[in-house]
Amino acid sequence: MKFLHPSPQSSSRGVTILRVVFGALMVVHGLQKLMAGHAAFAASVAAMGVQKPELIAWLVIAGELGLGTLLVLGALTRVAGFLAAILFASIWFVTEAGKPLLTDASGVTAELLIVYFAISVAFVFLGPGALSLDRKLARQPVRSR
Repeated sequence: MKFLHPSPQSSSRGVTILRVVFGALMVVHGLQKLMAGHAAFAASVAAMGVQKPELIAWLVIAGELGLGTLLVLGALTRVAGFLAAILFASIWFVTEAGKPLLTDASGVTAELLIVYFAISVAFVFLGPGALSLDRKLARQPVRSR
């Protein structure tokens, strides 16, 4: 029954797996928007009534690509998690605010955004996990000249 009481090392590995997969999904979302064309994404943002849709479209694409990459690498993980939480909360606010959480359709309204927001916030508290640039750089001794 050892699996009921995981070691700190196995928990840290689990955080690493979650961080890499989550970051990769963010990168995929950003790449999809970029490959479809900035103009097409900006047009969908404009259709939502967002001010300065061209700028917002670039910020969302850059956020998903940049923050996703930082998470995959485990670099600035807590900062990337915090900024990703702001990104997903902002997307939720623009796309889903005012809609009921439960509808006649199956599932929960904006459940993916809710999950992405929660995972992002979790990284603020959990940190990067076992395999990350954050951990590697933190273990490097400071050398005096």
